[in-house]
Amino acid sequence: MPEVLETPRRLLLLAPAGLALPLLHCTIVERTSRHTLVQDARKLKAEALLLWLTDAAEVADWLRPLAHLSEPLPVVAIVPGASPEDQRRGFDLGVQFWLETASELPAALRWAQWQFQRIREAQARMEDRQWTERAKGLLMHACALDEPAAHGLLRDTAMQARLRLPELARSVVQAAQLAEGVNLAGQQRMLSQRIVKLMAQRAAAIESKRAKVLQDESAARVEANLARLAQLRPASELASVNSAWAGLKPLLSGKPSADSLRQADAAAQALLEHSEHLTQTIEAAGASKPLHLVNVCGRQRMLSQRLAKQALLADLLTGFAAGDIAAQLEAFTAGLTELEAAPLSSPAIRTRLAEAHEEWLRLLRSLRETSGPEAASGMARSSEVLLGHFDQLTTQYQQSLQLILA
Repeated sequence: MPEVLETPRRLLLLAPAGLALPLLHCTIVERTSRHTLVQDARKLKAEALLLWLTDAAEVADWLRPLAHLSEPLPVVAIVPGASPEDQRRGFDLGVQFWLETASELPAALRWAQWQFQRIREAQARMEDRQWTERAKGLLMHACALDEPAAHGLLRDTAMQARLRLPELARSVVQAAQLAEGVNLAGQQRMLSQRIVKLMAQRAAAIESKRAKVLQDESAARVEANLARLAQLRPASELASVNSAWAGLKPLLSGKPSADSLRQADAAAQALLEHSEHLTQTIEAAGASKPLHLVNVCGRQRMLSQRLAKQALLADLLTGFAAGDIAAQLEAFTAGLTELEAAPLSSPAIRTRLAEAHEEWLRLLRSLRETSGPEAASGMARSSEVLLGHFDQLTTQYQQSLQLILA
């Protein structure tokens, strides 16, 4: 039992209009109604709630608003003759004491507030443990650590940062979720271009069967990414991306024609633009250099697909404006240079970057030595190799220790 049980300083009274306000020492009592309880509880910053009725037959209607409180409160009910069933329902909704009269109200309020605080503290400790376990699991998976090593890394980092371990753990999980969000949103940029590139490959009879399989896999990947992003980000951020995908998806069925390719390319451009905005929004929420590198690496994936798509459509569609391919080549080179110069690295990342650089040089040599359908075909093949490299690199950046602990 605590040494001192204090009476709530601000009490919210949920009662019929004719019932007089109770007099409680050192307590401000504010009246509310069933219709305004949720707003009043938040606006008046109540510390406890008193439900006071004289007619037990109405208790079910008066209990119902408690289910809609965004923040739970310690609740005491004075309801003479309340049935066991109503009391059980009340306990489920947060009522801690049922009284027959107001004689025991001050003591009941003090005990309700004390019990409520102990419950909240226990819940907070449980949440702290959950965040710590999630952060340990993330480090174990991303960095190939065992449980003691992951816990030691979290503990030591928390000490260096002068944070409580659960605070650091929460930050680790949130940083990882932001990195995952940037990766997934960046994938949507790439997939918008890859899908049309594969449609163009089918129209140009370049490994048509394989291109159809990859196209279907890419569409399924868009769907899976959207489902996961819905778990990570607010629905308002995803609305335009979902709408753009809904515009592109119906154009993917059937054999690609010149008309369907033009329509799909326009729809894919909309998906690219909205996905780019989403990626930038998520990166800005993290505001860290490692998160920026995840974005840059993901943009390389998109450029590898966009370049090949533009080359294929230029050969297939009369009057197709391929855009400034030279500018896209320059942008890809600049992105590669930025990644190679970035301090966030590891032996595995450096090896993968070197392989990507070699494939990029191979693609440039192919473009210089060939033209027309042969160049487009070679670019299509190289784009898949580059995609594989930058997919791996983006994941490596996303799961890097520097980003997770940033």
